[in-house]
Amino acid sequence: MHPLNFSQLHVLSPHSSDTHFYDWNRVVVRSCDGGSYSGDADKPDPVTGLHYRGARVFRAVVEDLMARGLKNARNVLLAGGSSGGLGVMVHCDRFRRLFLGNTRVKCYADSSLFLRVRDPRRAKFFNDVLGNVVGVQRLDNVLPGRCTSRLGATVCFFPRNLVRYIESPFFILNSAFDSYQVRNTFSEALHDNVMHHNVSRSDMALLRDFRGQTIGALPPPSGTKGYLITSLFMHSLGTVQGFKRPMFWAKVKVF
Repeated sequence: MHPLNFSQLHVLSPHSSDTHFYDWNRVVVRSCDGGSYSGDADKPDPVTGLHYRGARVFRAVVEDLMARGLKNARNVLLAGGSSGGLGVMVHCDRFRRLFLGNTRVKCYADSSLFLRVRDPRRAKFFNDVLGNVVGVQRLDNVLPGRCTSRLGATVCFFPRNLVRYIESPFFILNSAFDSYQVRNTFSEALHDNVMHHNVSRSDMALLRDFRGQTIGALPPPSGTKGYLITSLFMHSLGTVQGFKRPMFWAKVKVF
């Protein structure tokens, strides 16, 4: 393994002595499977010839890390951003069960609360993306059986449903106005309007409704589940050093 520069991972940065993780060991598992390390197909795809076995790759990586000393850790945080955070949701409980009872294992997902919004037209992008991953990569046996037996694999791959079946300690960091989701749920134009601080009243109505649906997708807070929701218009917040910046600057044109 080659050393990497973690300076951009602000929450987990070794250079941020004001965080709880500044002196932790860190390992980056690069996302390269197109399915949040959740694929479990027995046979290669007949069209592309690709093997979609991200779940097996993830398991092999963890086994290698355990042999390198991870099994002796006292505190472990499984973290991921965007599609990687969705993979954390999928694997969190399974990952925690690999450790002895005296090891504290928690999970953290950043900007991974992909929404299936109420409007079917606007839900199409994420319906298609997540549905194709489930169909091609065969996630049926990787997702929680208690969920798939009731709702089906595609519905259970959406974080709103998936996170409710996670039993391990779990934390979510997300924007109420996630820029990637705004672009792909609504339009490039709305995304650009926000970026250029030129937002109409109809734009604001869409954004407020999206915020409400984001908050509604969160699990009830408990002793094992928590979250931080910010108004920062970005995606992958863990690399940003200013969570408390407002969504808009002081002078914003709203028509």
